[in-house]
Amino acid sequence: MKHLFIPLFLLGSVGYAQGQTSISAGPVIGFNTSTAPYEYDHTFTTHYRTGGAIGALVNVQRQHLALQVAALYQQKGFRIDDEYTSPQSLYTRQKNDYRLNYLNLPVQVAYAFRADGQGLQVFAGGYVGLLLRGKAELDTYYEDAMSGTSDARQATIKLKPGRATDPYSIHSYSQRIDAGLQAGVGYCYEQLLLQLSYSYGLRDVGPRYEEGVGAGFITPSYYNRVAQVSVAYLFGHSE
Repeated sequence: MKHLFIPLFLLGSVGYAQGQTSISAGPVIGFNTSTAPYEYDHTFTTHYRTGGAIGALVNVQRQHLALQVAALYQQKGFRIDDEYTSPQSLYTRQKNDYRLNYLNLPVQVAYAFRADGQGLQVFAGGYVGLLLRGKAELDTYYEDAMSGTSDARQATIKLKPGRATDPYSIHSYSQRIDAGLQAGVGYCYEQLLLQLSYSYGLRDVGPRYEEGVGAGFITPSYYNRVAQVSVAYLFGHSE
């Protein structure tokens, strides 16, 4: 966390020396749709699910450029609606809903087309997310054509951050840290800041095993993708 405040301090120092820096901060609330490319024994068909975000944003503006840092409680996740027949004639039908709740820390640089920071802006940067908790609602059906057996299951399981210690509970775990890039456009009107962003996860947040556990088992792989619209109300002053 301390590294996030270093660029804020430097930018604020430069602006103070030149008398051109404005610092503002305030609450932010957002609405998003999210999904995740999901691979296991094949590439699954995934769909978007809706969620929200709430937190705070700090905006350090110097003429056209601004550094924006936020802390958000953000809901991510995805839905699976997939049918697949394996080379061994095992048919599966899955309708699963994954919900992942993160503490997200986006850091981005914004460029405003007006020197006072008002009006249209574009921005780009990155984010780090910490998985707090989550759950998955599973609705699965299996049918083995060779043996003639079938099985249907429905369950709700917790998604725990960290590594699995039991190979048979692998789907109840997810990686604790998420990270990626994000970019978007915004519009500032007086103290209101409206933004539309898209974040592209670069880290595979699929579950992993503790060392020495689950040898030979396949683990799923997935990456967060989130489109979000948010509005912030900023209180600030100039230096």
